[in-house]
Amino acid sequence: MLTRCGICAAAIHLWALGWAGAEPIAVVTAVAKPQLDGILVEWGAPERIAIVAGGDRVGLRGAFAGDADHEADVYLMWDATHIYVAVAVVDDIIDVGQIAPGENEWRGPSGERKDMMFYHDHLKVFLRGPERPLGHNLWLAPAEGTPYMWGGIQRGKISERLPVAVGGTLRDGAYTYEMAIPWTWLAFHPRSDMVLDALFLLPDSDAPGQEMRKKVRQSNKWIWWQGKVQLTGHPPGLKEPLKAAVLEEIAAKSREIVVPEVAPKPVPEPVVTEPVSEPPATAPAETAAVAEDAPVAETAVAVAGQEQAAPSVAALRSSLNRRLLAREQAVPPAPDWVRALNDDRGVSPAQVDSLYYRLTRTLRRLTAENINTRTDGLVMDMAEYAGTWRAQAQRFLQKLLANIIADGEHLQPRIAVAAAAAGVDGDKAERLVWALCRQTLDVYEDGKVALSESLLDRARRRAKLSADETRALLVALARAGE
Repeated sequence: MLTRCGICAAAIHLWALGWAGAEPIAVVTAVAKPQLDGILVEWGAPERIAIVAGGDRVGLRGAFAGDADHEADVYLMWDATHIYVAVAVVDDIIDVGQIAPGENEWRGPSGERKDMMFYHDHLKVFLRGPERPLGHNLWLAPAEGTPYMWGGIQRGKISERLPVAVGGTLRDGAYTYEMAIPWTWLAFHPRSDMVLDALFLLPDSDAPGQEMRKKVRQSNKWIWWQGKVQLTGHPPGLKEPLKAAVLEEIAAKSREIVVPEVAPKPVPEPVVTEPVSEPPATAPAETAAVAEDAPVAETAVAVAGQEQAAPSVAALRSSLNRRLLAREQAVPPAPDWVRALNDDRGVSPAQVDSLYYRLTRTLRRLTAENINTRTDGLVMDMAEYAGTWRAQAQRFLQKLLANIIADGEHLQPRIAVAAAAAGVDGDKAERLVWALCRQTLDVYEDGKVALSESLLDRARRRAKLSADETRALLVALARAGE
């Protein structure tokens, strides 16, 4: 039997930081059963779970080089019979390996033991019902058509023969999954407002075809989202469980009760450690750890999907039709000069309107409430609202900033009105806006993250304005744009 996996300590640490108490992600009811083909056109309503470095409730191991290296979005829906999961992954290098359950341990010449699941691109899904001691795990490998999959209940038998329907796409630079997981397999009856524990984990390997010893030498990386999801709405056909079934469930839970021996409470490690022979199933227990003990043996890896036709990432993004993933919303059109900045065929004029609308609304709120925010958070908020990739939202914002710096005539009248209202010198007001735009653009171009408070402080010093003058000017600028 193996010890708990290396991410166990990290998971405990994250939950200790309060992630477990964060607001659950809403799981909406499915209007119709999605077609499980990997094309996510039916997924227009669900809230997006972004799995990217720096995201909310996201943990990672290893060094990711940004959204182009690896970016994933998860969507959830449910009905009376299934919970549906869709995942879209953009990955610059796809490394597929078909590893059978129980055959995922690699032993090195020096006695080291590694879990090969973490040295190929995979998706791991964990779901557990309320007050359930054990949950269910799924491991999936990218594929065009039907992804290879295995899983089972924690500490139970794992199998490739599962009642889970799944489909996917695999192209150059991206892949997707769609799955329908029966409630009967998860072994509990769903109800509206029920809260589930969830984990979505994605190892990202960038060494297709290499021997395991070389992969181990280069180390590995993975990223995960862990939190709670809540069923909302009341789908057609949902029935209350029969009283007999409820009584049997109570009896079953009573049989599961074990009086534990009194032992000192373990202190969770605050860092992520290298996995030693990762087990094939995740086991968030009472402490929400993400691991379990399970035997593993030698594996045979079959690389698949390399012979598929490979359209560009842009073509795949278009086929996934991300604009249909954006929430339905009516926003005012962006100014013509703003629309003219867009040169991305994957971003529609309506999405440009949404990006600009969200940016201006967010800046007004931050100014009015004097909120300090992160530059990466601003981009993520814009992208989520408009239904674009974060890279697309950032490119749009960079073009907007560059345009203001090069030709500020679009904002000059508004700045002049705001400066007069705030009692601030007009030249100093223009200098403040220019410096703030220049510094922010530099942050994005350098791939760094900064706080709005620090950027604003440097800009006001350059413009030779006091904190009170700057505050009054920003408030007036926000009002001038209403």
